[in-house]
Amino acid sequence: MPQYVSARYSEQPRYLRKTLREVAHRIEELAVQLTEDEAREHIPEDDWSVVEIAGYLRDCEREDLKAINAMIARDGATIEERRAQYGPIEGNYQQQHLDEFMWEFATIREETLWTLHDADGLWHRTGEHPFRGNVTLTEWVREMNERDLDVMWRIGRIVQRIRARDR
Repeated sequence: MPQYVSARYSEQPRYLRKTLREVAHRIEELAVQLTEDEAREHIPEDDWSVVEIAGYLRDCEREDLKAINAMIARDGATIEERRAQYGPIEGNYQQQHLDEFMWEFATIREETLWTLHDADGLWHRTGEHPFRGNVTLTEWVREMNERDLDVMWRIGRIVQRIRARDR
């Protein structure tokens, strides 16, 4: 498996967009290795199934795109708390289809990437978060990358456990 590192040390928008694209593709590659039944399994090492993780990821991407658009539209715009972090607690993900979640995530991610591409020169803009105060667009995108890496590692671990069990 290729090694991925956090984009937290880079300030370059081009690099941040690249990491968002590449890690999202890797998440998709991992997820499609599972059948729908396997994607719904809960392994002991993780609280969420892959389908629940995919639902969480889709919802996060929706929230992130909304925050990004707000920051680009107006410096200091009010941005909302991330609700998707509650994941399966608030959504009925387990009965949904993995491929639908992954398709929606990929579609929204592509829109996010184009939005960020068009935002060159605006990465210093901020959003006013209810608990954190001012958050720059750069910080927000770095946090998206951190989340993506966590999701990639979690799904990779689940796929490995399922494949090891099936041998």
